[in-house]
Amino acid sequence: MASYEPRGNSIRVVVRLPGGGKKTATFDTQLEAEAWAKEVSRKLKEQAVTGLALIGQKNERKNNRRLFDIYLDAVAMQQDSKGPQSVLKALCEDPIADLMTAATTTHNINQWIARSLTRIRKKGGKPATSSTVNRELIVLSSAFTYAVKALRWIAVNPCHGANAVPTSRPRARPLLTPEEIKAVITTSGYERRPELDTHRARTGAAFLLALETGMRAGEILRLRPKDYFRSASYLHVAALERGGRKGSKGGKIVDASREVPLTGRAMELLDQLIATMPKNQKFEAKHALSMPPYIMGITDSQRNVAWREISELSGVEDLHFHDAKHEAATRLSRYIDVIALSHAIGTKSIKLLRDTYYNNDPTRIASLLPAQLSASTKELIPEKL
Repeated sequence: MASYEPRGNSIRVVVRLPGGGKKTATFDTQLEAEAWAKEVSRKLKEQAVTGLALIGQKNERKNNRRLFDIYLDAVAMQQDSKGPQSVLKALCEDPIADLMTAATTTHNINQWIARSLTRIRKKGGKPATSSTVNRELIVLSSAFTYAVKALRWIAVNPCHGANAVPTSRPRARPLLTPEEIKAVITTSGYERRPELDTHRARTGAAFLLALETGMRAGEILRLRPKDYFRSASYLHVAALERGGRKGSKGGKIVDASREVPLTGRAMELLDQLIATMPKNQKFEAKHALSMPPYIMGITDSQRNVAWREISELSGVEDLHFHDAKHEAATRLSRYIDVIALSHAIGTKSIKLLRDTYYNNDPTRIASLLPAQLSASTKELIPEKL
């Protein structure tokens, strides 16, 4: 049984051992303290079954495979997203899993990056992209941070100082055609089920809302009725919960909230979603939905499954939900300036906005130009006297 004692800005955890002894540690956060207590309790149970003195045993095998298993059980399995779980299970099959955690160096991490960039993905049979490897590296680094802070196995995260994963060109998918959007909406059942009583139909409505606002899926799922200011034609994105906000690269706490202007169509969609909002909403802690009721009323996992079904059955190739942000940014750029656009869709980097989310249409821009920018030749050459 573990007990927790606040001490200033830290948490002291005490775990009672059989025979009257105790084991204590101090952590910066409650989550780290609970994770450590859970690991100690696990060792106590293992000791009771095997009869081995595992608590504090110096020869205890602390390799990366065991670290990944512990991190998977203590942290990743508590998250709604399946991505980190899949990455950790794959890491257990990689040679890096056989290394002792204390002996793992930045060089080993660089070798893992090189292997990962040449790995052929099971789905599609193509090499892993740099963005995929980057996401996996974030999970790997999080596991080693857990080994530093919660388990106290090592003093330094070996991922720190590793080579940067080479960046690849952003996806250059053309804007969605009206036929493609129609196929997505028809497949979702949005038109057939105006009561929006299925995950697919609500996901179809969320996609249409994303096309109008440029909001991310996680932000849409965490909208509450009180965030909708219909009379003023805007939404407030609170960005308070995991999954509904984007963290800063430096790890600093920043205010990611913003106001999103709404088109008439966006307000129609929100009115429909609120009118059909699921009642008596209850979610588990891992869903990161702690402040119901929500306008959407479904979890990230439910939306992911529904979207996967929609994208596969619609026949639209190379389609991601996030493409709606690309689409919305390009459409909105015709009506609002770049600073207002950056705030509306929540992209602070103007470079990212230009290179990733904005789809340049030279033909449309050419139609806005005058027939001639400079003075004509006749205007420049004076007539002969």
